[in-house]
Amino acid sequence: MVGADRMESCVALTIDMTQQEPVTRFRLSGEMDVATSGYVHDAVIAALAIDSVRDVTLDFTHLTLIDSSGMGTLVACQRAVAVRGGTLRLENLAHFVRRQLFAAGLLGLLCGGDDGSAASSN
Repeated sequence: MVGADRMESCVALTIDMTQQEPVTRFRLSGEMDVATSGYVHDAVIAALAIDSVRDVTLDFTHLTLIDSSGMGTLVACQRAVAVRGGTLRLENLAHFVRRQLFAAGLLGLLCGGDDGSAASSN
């Protein structure tokens, strides 16, 4: 595994990236909301610009908040990864994140059609 790189840091969100081609992994810490979700999108798009990157994993272990703009960003990231022929994977979803994705009708799209329990166990 390549060493961790700090991609973006602001008051409410930190994004740490590690890369093991063809997978790029982002560990999100803090709040993914209208003020910060663009950083996640930019980080995913930048990773996909690398020819050898196809799959993206977002680790939500330390995510404390996600709002509707954050969920919209997840959909945009999923589409961008799919265009590359890859897979967007969400890991370590807290109960509140699963509940919000379910309520928005996005759990199946973003968690591979399961109920999110597999995504929360990693």
